[in-house]
Amino acid sequence: MQYNLPIFMTIGDKVIYSLPQIITDKFRLSLPRKILFFSTAGLMELYGQQVQALSGELPGMQIREVKSSSFEAALQAAKDICLNGFNMVIGFGGGTVLDTAKFASFIAKVPYIAVPTVLSNDGLASPVAVLYTGNNRKRSFGSKIPNGLVIDTDIVSRAPRDLLKAGIGDTVSNYTALYDWKLDSIHRGTATNDFAYMLAETAFNSLLYNEEKSLESKQFLHVMAQALVLSGIAMEIAGNTRPCSGSEHLFSHALDEKYDLAVPHGLLVALGSVAACILQGRDPSILLKYLKSYGISVNPKDLGITKEMFVQAWLTARHTRPDRFTVLNTLKLYALLFENIYYQLLEV
Repeated sequence: MQYNLPIFMTIGDKVIYSLPQIITDKFRLSLPRKILFFSTAGLMELYGQQVQALSGELPGMQIREVKSSSFEAALQAAKDICLNGFNMVIGFGGGTVLDTAKFASFIAKVPYIAVPTVLSNDGLASPVAVLYTGNNRKRSFGSKIPNGLVIDTDIVSRAPRDLLKAGIGDTVSNYTALYDWKLDSIHRGTATNDFAYMLAETAFNSLLYNEEKSLESKQFLHVMAQALVLSGIAMEIAGNTRPCSGSEHLFSHALDEKYDLAVPHGLLVALGSVAACILQGRDPSILLKYLKSYGISVNPKDLGITKEMFVQAWLTARHTRPDRFTVLNTLKLYALLFENIYYQLLEV
């Protein structure tokens, strides 16, 4: 099997200003290049100085405003890349921007550099793009892992704290996802990849055993960025999202489909991971201690999730991806089971 791995990853304060030199050095290309730079109007206003500096050194750069991460918009962007002769894409933003830029560059078959402005999930380095389709529903599309990542800790440190906590929550999910992956191997003989497993586990452990727990710390942000990228690479090597997505993600998908919750994805999967850990018959204290150390609550009420919402999401979770075998396929599912877990979580 052939893997697409990043050529480089640069992490540090104000490294965005080094992007032109990075392009020259890492791609061995001379400038100017015809580059399509994806971002949002809000980010362009907030980081106008940085973007203006890039424009000055990348004269072939054109800016494309991303208004929504829809499948149609990403396809149109890919068409524009091909018709206008762009030979590189840069995504500067959060999930909406990065997934659009990632998928468009994949379809157009041009190099793609991810410059995240927030560390809220492992999608920044995954081979998957999550885009909206008809009826305003999200769907995951196969894509290509970025050719390179530039993670400016000065920029990501300014992100809302709930989004940073969401990034931690998404990494926590590796703990229960890996267990579900093993269950699939035991029950159905599905192959697991030892290296993908190791990378996803290392991503989880890097935050679990990181001594610096402050969200304000640049050292923490450095470790966090590496953990999210490791998770993305684990999925690339596995050829699917199994190392980082199990029953806890099915729970999150069910909530997304049924309810309009203004809660970051990573915080939902953090809650789902603790519940999944209980369903797997394991002591959730390691996860609870982990999340508490970063100030992350898994009390459903704090996330606006009622008992009825919690129970219904779990009862329908496995139907969001019928092909994905998890602990839910090994249990008799009934409302009282999930009601008891809900009440347990109210006490933690």
